[in-house]
Amino acid sequence: MNKFLFILFALTANIHCMAQISDSVLTLRAAKERLLKKNFFLMAAYYEVNQAEAKLVQAKFWQNPSVNFFQEAYNKQEKSYFQTANQFEVQVSQAFSIAGKHTNTVKLAKVNIELNKYQFHDVVRSLLYDLQLTYNELAAREEKEKLYSQVLESFNKLLNSTEKELEVGAISVTENMRIKSEYIALKAQELENANQLSSSLAHLRTLLQVPADSVINVEQKIPLFKVEIKLDTITTKALASRPDLKVFQLSQQYQFQNLKLQRSLSIPDITIGYDYDKGANYTPNYSGLTLALPLPIFDRNQGRIKEAKYGIKQAELQVEYLKITIANQVNQAYNRYVKNNEGLANYNPEFLRKLEELNKSVNVNFKKRNISLLEFIDQQRSFISTKLQEIELKQNYLDSVNELNFLVGETIIED
Repeated sequence: MNKFLFILFALTANIHCMAQISDSVLTLRAAKERLLKKNFFLMAAYYEVNQAEAKLVQAKFWQNPSVNFFQEAYNKQEKSYFQTANQFEVQVSQAFSIAGKHTNTVKLAKVNIELNKYQFHDVVRSLLYDLQLTYNELAAREEKEKLYSQVLESFNKLLNSTEKELEVGAISVTENMRIKSEYIALKAQELENANQLSSSLAHLRTLLQVPADSVINVEQKIPLFKVEIKLDTITTKALASRPDLKVFQLSQQYQFQNLKLQRSLSIPDITIGYDYDKGANYTPNYSGLTLALPLPIFDRNQGRIKEAKYGIKQAELQVEYLKITIANQVNQAYNRYVKNNEGLANYNPEFLRKLEELNKSVNVNFKKRNISLLEFIDQQRSFISTKLQEIELKQNYLDSVNELNFLVGETIIED
């Protein structure tokens, strides 16, 4: 196993294989470690590197020697068959690549290995990005589920009390129906959220390769990050570390090496051999030297040489285009991160504490009839809307952190 893959998989060597995930919270870090060890797509991509290494092994081999044997099949004068005593001939030859064909083939195979390593690294990066998006979505859905459960429980208690009040005429049918309508609307929102949660959970199970009945609980945790992010710095990092850019840069190098190989292939191989003929025409026991060299009159590999030149130009354009794309992507992700960070700052702990206290007081005041039904519904809607906005903003912030790390190509904000 090469060093690159050994280091990657060594990171997950001490992680337990989770045949069944328990009810405890699965952290994002633990999910990433399991992904690196268990994901089928990642394991399949790993074999691409193995195949490239196998091609290097094959490229290092020389061509096999050739052995030709000739002998008399039928002697018309003696009327005999297969008489090796009369005449037979043996030729042993070896083809040699000249003009650096063998060396260039080996070098091309080495570049291909490096290219496949970075492609594998890019697969890892993409899977981790997908995992965190799914994790963030699932965490937000679980938070919304808790919110809906909390509010619906409060509504259930309210409905039970209003039913009794309706029987004694302490509340009107209209008010009772209005509360029921709000309850049904919330149940519909809860059902929609439950369906989305189930979809996210299924995708996470697939990524982590766990059974379909596994219970997974996640957390919506805001990462701590105190170091100031500078756009110029992270853009430079992205251009230096993005594996997809490395792939295109190596593709450019691959095309340069391929051009060298194609030019060397325009020079034909030379074949050198030894010939022994027991019953040669002019002398018995003839020993001779054989040389064979195709004449490059028609085919001088012109088409493949031209193709390789165009490949170099194409790779140069792809590298420059991707550099511009990366700079724009990082800039956009950075701005999104800054905006989400500013928005999340409005939801400070003191504000959220007061919001919870206000919601509790609203329930109590409505039961005591200190506020009207319309005021109660308005306050409930405001509470639910604000809490949902907080949960979604947290998800957007975490997604922007994930996107920034993904587009830079390395972790600049720890999970």
